[in-house]
Amino acid sequence: MNGSIHRVYRWLPVTLCACLSLGAAPAAITQAGGAAPPNAVRTVPSQTTGKPEYVIRARVPLTILDVVVTDSKGHSVHGLKQADFTVLEDGKEMTPNSFEEHRSDEAPAPAQMLVKQDLKPNTFTNIAPTTSNRPLNILLLDSMNTPIGVQQIVQQQMLAFINKMQPGTRVAVLRLSTRLSILQGFTSDRELLKAAIASEENIARESPIEDLIPPATPEWECDHAALRGQYTLPAMNQIARYLSGMPGRKNLIWFSGSFPLTMEVDGAACYDFTDDMKAATDLLARAHVAIYPVDGRALDALAEGARAKIGRQLSEHLTMEAMAEQTGGKATYASNDLAGAVEDAVDSGSNFYTLTYTPTNQTLDTRFRTISVKVAQPGLHLVYRPGYYAVDPDTDARGKQVAKVTAMQTAMMRGGVEPTQVLFKVKVVQAAGTEDTLPVGNKPGAKQMKPPYRHYTISYVIDIHGIEFSPSADGNYRGGFEFGAMVYNADGDEVMNSASKEVSPILPSAVYQSMLKGGANARQEIDVPANGEYFLRIGVHDLASDRVGAIEIPVSSIAPETAPAVASQK
Repeated sequence: MNGSIHRVYRWLPVTLCACLSLGAAPAAITQAGGAAPPNAVRTVPSQTTGKPEYVIRARVPLTILDVVVTDSKGHSVHGLKQADFTVLEDGKEMTPNSFEEHRSDEAPAPAQMLVKQDLKPNTFTNIAPTTSNRPLNILLLDSMNTPIGVQQIVQQQMLAFINKMQPGTRVAVLRLSTRLSILQGFTSDRELLKAAIASEENIARESPIEDLIPPATPEWECDHAALRGQYTLPAMNQIARYLSGMPGRKNLIWFSGSFPLTMEVDGAACYDFTDDMKAATDLLARAHVAIYPVDGRALDALAEGARAKIGRQLSEHLTMEAMAEQTGGKATYASNDLAGAVEDAVDSGSNFYTLTYTPTNQTLDTRFRTISVKVAQPGLHLVYRPGYYAVDPDTDARGKQVAKVTAMQTAMMRGGVEPTQVLFKVKVVQAAGTEDTLPVGNKPGAKQMKPPYRHYTISYVIDIHGIEFSPSADGNYRGGFEFGAMVYNADGDEVMNSASKEVSPILPSAVYQSMLKGGANARQEIDVPANGEYFLRIGVHDLASDRVGAIEIPVSSIAPETAPAVASQK
């Protein structure tokens, strides 16, 4: 908040695991030689999709600009070429480095396929039938700024959207109350999404802040609105950091009544969140996130509300419009068709053009750089972010240091996409009974991880086509990778336990050739609290190429087996 606020507000906790450390402790090197195991994962060699990957390493970042182009009827316009676009920054024409069209009507690219493999019980893999280069979509249920009755309407409308969403659409569901939590990570599975949305536990059990105490005076009204902003804007920052490591465009569909950016009492400034909003939207835009706010109150709420409430809602809509505009999205607040609004947002955010360019002005003076885009064809409507702040890539718009997120940290985020650069299969075996001590190498969260524990053995088969091995003069092949598991609570905001290993195998040529066919074997022991719902996030990371693979498994999906697991080392 800036200095215009004359009240002191307590910054309340909003938590979402965004930068998670999977520390790799040195471990004894073990390698699987000889014949390939009969249940090894067999895959075709990795193939690129031909899509450019934007890896920003320069101090002055490459500017990535998404442009949504529609005609007079609001339909997406396809087939434009790079020559049709003119991009200006602060009035000066920029030279594009790359150009690409994204279309939702393109069929998903074929993925790596298991060769005649049927997964046995308690066996899981990150190999998917198809891969998708489509954007990620996040449904944010905001019970902080939305009346309870409207939340129920939003829930029904989102279920209607999920029922008819296009196959291959990747969606995650988050909830904002007094904390930010993950209801469902990214998936195209309709049933998983509907289960997350439909659960009665996901309807806020407490009233929104605006309903906690009747706003009998302007001062109370100001306090309530300010408190909503204090919860919401830090949550937006966390979402930006959470999504920053995930490649491609992300569409954040924010179901909310929002909050006024500024408010006055008796002609004096009560608070002003303008600078906070600019910092948050800049962070979101740099994370390649476009915001699509949707007001679930729609026209009915405006028609039924008192004059004072209508005036407040109009100011809240200005906030929604500002956050959408600054990130290249679009606000919807005058429609009762919420499912249609989501469908339009997903469609708009899936049909666009991406241009990249290197700014000619490379001075990091923190000033706002204005972006303008023109298209040669008349009568077209363009939506894109209007600019950015020229700040160090390692800092935010206010000059504060931004935590760096590694590829492995991103891969291990609860609810994140499941990367497939490194393919693997795991068998997870639950030991009989419970125990009170943890396996060697487990790193528990001291406050959360309490006995009794349930023990799990993870057996990996890793496709080393995704691991970079280099031949050496002695005829051996050398590589290095890490593998690990993290235990999350149901909300995804606490790491209960973790375990990881880093290995540097030196493989004779015959062993290397065998592993190319049958995979590399590895094993890990990890404990989970015996009571409650938890998730295992399991990942493999190639240290040389930075390629990663990951999978997320609800512990409840791991069935006890009749044969006891091999005892762990204590």
